[in-house]
Amino acid sequence: MIDSRCGLHCTNCSWKETHGCMGCIESMGNPFHGECSIAVCCQNKGLMHCGECSNIPCSKLYQYSYLDKEHGDKPQGERVTVCRKWAGESGKMNWSKVLLTSAGFEDMDGNSKENITGCFLELLDKPAAHTKVLFVPTAAINKEAKKMAEYCYLELVHTGISAENIRLYNIGDELGEEELLDYDVVYFTGGDTGYLLNRLRETGFDSTVKKMVHHNKVYVGVSAGSLIAAPNIGDPFTEATRGLCLLNAYLSVHCTEETVERELPLPHIRLRDNQALLVTYNGYILIED
Repeated sequence: MIDSRCGLHCTNCSWKETHGCMGCIESMGNPFHGECSIAVCCQNKGLMHCGECSNIPCSKLYQYSYLDKEHGDKPQGERVTVCRKWAGESGKMNWSKVLLTSAGFEDMDGNSKENITGCFLELLDKPAAHTKVLFVPTAAINKEAKKMAEYCYLELVHTGISAENIRLYNIGDELGEEELLDYDVVYFTGGDTGYLLNRLRETGFDSTVKKMVHHNKVYVGVSAGSLIAAPNIGDPFTEATRGLCLLNAYLSVHCTEETVERELPLPHIRLRDNQALLVTYNGYILIED
């Protein structure tokens, strides 16, 4: 039941009786405490709830859902999760084309990780040879990372993607949003996670990426490209280190059996190099080769 704009469940709230609160939907954005800017934003955009917005979560919803220790969600991100579930169940948005890998589609010997590669190909709406990929190696700022980005490029070609349909795009390059939305896949390589996130935030490309996901484009992350999909990459978590929030869990990559699970406000997923996550509006599916 959709009973709020932001994903907060109002139906059983004690304030409804004690303060005569009708909730933000019935009150047209004016619950018991006064005007709610999030509810008003949804109404002004003609949206039923935040899950229908291409920029979910915006900075204000993120603050409420992840950073407000006194009044925020417990567990973190619950409102965002609920809104995405509402959108998925209504068919407005399926959030099922986000593939987060630790180390791409092939091992270091060039052998295909068949399950991960197969999952990627199944996400495509057209044959691989006709699929257009926006390839983003921005995180690769040192020699080793640049070499790995070259491997990532070749891995894409090995899946059947035509080299002519792969656009190398460094964040900040001149390319209009309409042109960006014409691509079927956005692919982020590994490298420096902090640098990548800073470039996303500085240029506003983070909003464009979320809009691409909202438009049912495929998101592929490798290493740092996967880490930025989490709610936050910092320690401690702050607004400055806010990630894309494409899944409601925290990630580590290049893990081994010895990698210790961290005590975090959300599940800590430790991806090995032969593993990937397929994110859905109901959570995520672990894929392993």
